[in-house]
Amino acid sequence: MKYSGRPNRYERRQLHAAKLKNNMSGSGLYVFENNTDGDLSLPKPTSSGLRTIGPRKRFQGDSYFLKLVGSPMNLLRLVEEIQPKLTTQETAEKIQREANMSTDKLILDQPDTITTKGKVEHVVDTDTPVQKLHDANDPVATTPEVLLTENPLDGVAIIKG
Repeated sequence: MKYSGRPNRYERRQLHAAKLKNNMSGSGLYVFENNTDGDLSLPKPTSSGLRTIGPRKRFQGDSYFLKLVGSPMNLLRLVEEIQPKLTTQETAEKIQREANMSTDKLILDQPDTITTKGKVEHVVDTDTPVQKLHDANDPVATTPEVLLTENPLDGVAIIKG
């Protein structure tokens, strides 16, 4: 009987292609310079589609090529990082997110509390002093013990078996 957990040839090819795509991916946009006196063959195409770069020539590429900068052979030199320009829609979304985020509001994992007067917002009040928490072993904290219920066994049924 064949081992069912082992991928077949088609699945192995798909896994290999996905792994290769993940390993060859990069982000951002940078300007690099060939730091050698000869032609440099790159492991993947640049953003313009070139795979061979002439001596002391510049090209644009993603963060994948950063591992060739400062490597023991020092094949590439990082010239500058190009920041992608935000479109007007992305800029508007960024401004909207910053406007919605207020520094004095608490973010709670609890649902909204709605009363007859409306929705209750939980905000940090900087005017009131912070209440000191007392440790149970602290001798300074001499609060009297309070009985929470009059009948502690209320609702508990003892069944004789």
